[in-house]
Amino acid sequence: MGWISEGGFEYIELEANLHWCNHADPRRDDPVRMKEKAARFGLRISSVGSHRELITDEEVNYDAVEDIRNAIRWAREAGIPIVVTGEGRKPKGMTEEVALANIKKRLEKILPVAEECKVLLCFEPHGSLSLSPGGLGKILSLVPSKWVGVNFDTANPRRGNFMHPTSKGLEWMLGDALPQSDEITLLTPIANHVRNVHFKDVVGKDAVCLGHGQVNLKGCLRVLYQNGFEGVLSWQTEGFQTAQETRAWMRESRQFMIQALQEMSAKS
Repeated sequence: MGWISEGGFEYIELEANLHWCNHADPRRDDPVRMKEKAARFGLRISSVGSHRELITDEEVNYDAVEDIRNAIRWAREAGIPIVVTGEGRKPKGMTEEVALANIKKRLEKILPVAEECKVLLCFEPHGSLSLSPGGLGKILSLVPSKWVGVNFDTANPRRGNFMHPTSKGLEWMLGDALPQSDEITLLTPIANHVRNVHFKDVVGKDAVCLGHGQVNLKGCLRVLYQNGFEGVLSWQTEGFQTAQETRAWMRESRQFMIQALQEMSAKS
């Protein structure tokens, strides 16, 4: 948090993703203390990630519905407006119709808690359906609610994959055969539902400093601006570089964001 504050950022995003990315554990951590800790560094917490398998219980040993509901309640107490999740992986042989039905069944149990807590549940393009053209729109339409939206990740559509914890460790689970999409194509139809953004750049599957990769970041900004987006741009990397490299990337990525926003404002 100190480094993030020193880097000039105003927000911090947390992950509550079991053993594989557990900045916060809603089952253990005090939400008010977490909020106060961020405030000591001049930061606010923009969102908390709680990625769970909503299509199937395959290879998991947790209750996805209860975990996400608990994350939503924890977010309310911590003053966090958004919980980010994803639908997960569609098993081979399962139809899209069955997968959507499974997601809907779980959303019908989760969204009443989101409404009660006044916390947005935002789907990230992070799984078998949401990374396919039109998939996010189908998920959003399952249980219409103003408390469900999108956390758009600018890089995931291009690399068309996601990390998934298994008994063997973290694996790229969707496979190279998944039809990869263009980030602009995936973003445009659902841009008015975007409430938070993972502003990420990649080369292949590897996260890089903003402006050094293959993602059309400025194009994404234009689409978001045209659709009235007023949320947080959250720079994200994946921790495979050294701490000092991360700090350097952080400074350069923030400068890229500022320049890109200034360029867009000048043209509008």
